[in-house]
Amino acid sequence: MLLFSVAPVFGIGLYSHSSADDYSYGTQTRAVWVDTHNVIEVLKEAGRKVRTIYLEWQGSYAAVALFALQPAVFGEQFYPLTTFIILGLFLFSVFYFFRKVVKRVFHGDGRIADLVSGVALLLSIQMLPSPVEGFFWWNGASYYVIFYSLMLIQLANLSAIIWEDKCNLKQLTGLLALAVFISGGNYISALLTAELTAFLLIYALYKRKKVSRKAALVMLVTIVLFLVNCLAPGNAVRQSSFEAWPPVRAVLYSFHEAYHYMVEWTSPLVIAGMLFLFPFLCRIPVKSKLRDIWSLGAVLGLEFSVFASSFTPTLYAYGGAGAGRIQNIRYFLWILICIAGEFTVICTVRGIAGSCENENQITAYLKNTYLKDMYSKYAVSYFIMVVLMAAFFAGNSILADDTQDMVCVSAAKSLLSGEARQYDREAKARLKKLLGEESVVVLEPYSSVPEVLRSQDITKDSTDWVNTAAARFYRKEEVRVGE
Repeated sequence: MLLFSVAPVFGIGLYSHSSADDYSYGTQTRAVWVDTHNVIEVLKEAGRKVRTIYLEWQGSYAAVALFALQPAVFGEQFYPLTTFIILGLFLFSVFYFFRKVVKRVFHGDGRIADLVSGVALLLSIQMLPSPVEGFFWWNGASYYVIFYSLMLIQLANLSAIIWEDKCNLKQLTGLLALAVFISGGNYISALLTAELTAFLLIYALYKRKKVSRKAALVMLVTIVLFLVNCLAPGNAVRQSSFEAWPPVRAVLYSFHEAYHYMVEWTSPLVIAGMLFLFPFLCRIPVKSKLRDIWSLGAVLGLEFSVFASSFTPTLYAYGGAGAGRIQNIRYFLWILICIAGEFTVICTVRGIAGSCENENQITAYLKNTYLKDMYSKYAVSYFIMVVLMAAFFAGNSILADDTQDMVCVSAAKSLLSGEARQYDREAKARLKKLLGEESVVVLEPYSSVPEVLRSQDITKDSTDWVNTAAARFYRKEEVRVGE
């Protein structure tokens, strides 16, 4: 099912083209590549770009390096690699995360981990708030999806070494390298990494783990490099363009925003996905210490607070939730929070059952007889009901032509109708003009653009910032779209 659903997404990615900030951040590196065809010189120029932007605009040093090395720097024909790199890494990171956590932390079945990963990915990809900024536009997608994916890998690895209480030099080096890189990315992923690393460190210290010092070193590097990012001189320059909120107001209002998007993103399909996962999450072995309703409330509250904290950076910086690319990783996070919350409820029920008086009789009966009998009798009916429920809501979305909510459907329609191919032909015709000898280039407007590839385009106004960025990228005096 997952492979079938992502095939159109990869397919339409073959027709993606650079736009907007792809031009502005890639201008100097493309110029060096065109003049020298020397990769080392391109990397040096990317380093100079990082330094300039750090001092003049933003502190996200690792992200700016990625921006400067966008695929079209080496030729527009390489830009479709965007989808394969971004979506490929996201797919890998989710499978990696659940495999590590389920197998290494809870000693569960790898097949259950893969199934949970598949459902999480289906919900995350197909219901994405902004598909173009998630998988098809390098600048926006690399800034958020790449760093979110690396965050999952980092947290999975750190969890595994703490639970197993073993960490060799190779593992520590990997953790430190990822800490340096993630801390130089977007502020939401960096903040979440710092928060969750702190939780894991506290757990390690509480359990007197031998790897506590190494975990503390990872925490220290994460915090220090995050501060290097946050305290960049360029951030002050950029911040002057916005009206910042007081920190306390930003934190408090984060919970309001989190509640709003919790309601919006907990769609019938997400509920169906959680119902589908319930029997499988029940089969993950865990000795639960959650044995009362207060413990359950505290853990669920903590999980919701982690989700709420993802809104704080943008509220503090400019008083809003932010663009679609930012919402994408919050939506990814919400799917994980839903799965974690469901698992927390299951663990609490187990803990309460295990704390009953007559534990030997009641718990043994529930675990070994009753639940198994119920599962064997009603499993088929249960899954048929859940699948039909999901099919009903997905089908309703398709019939209503509400394709923005279903990424694979929107992509498939654009591919089958020929819209994507027509857009690609027109984009290549534009490129031919941009690579020509004329210093003033007038482009034809697109006749149609696939919904999932619709991004900020060159306009009729040659002074528009996208136009001027494209002109610099292709070494033109002026670029605009004709009437």
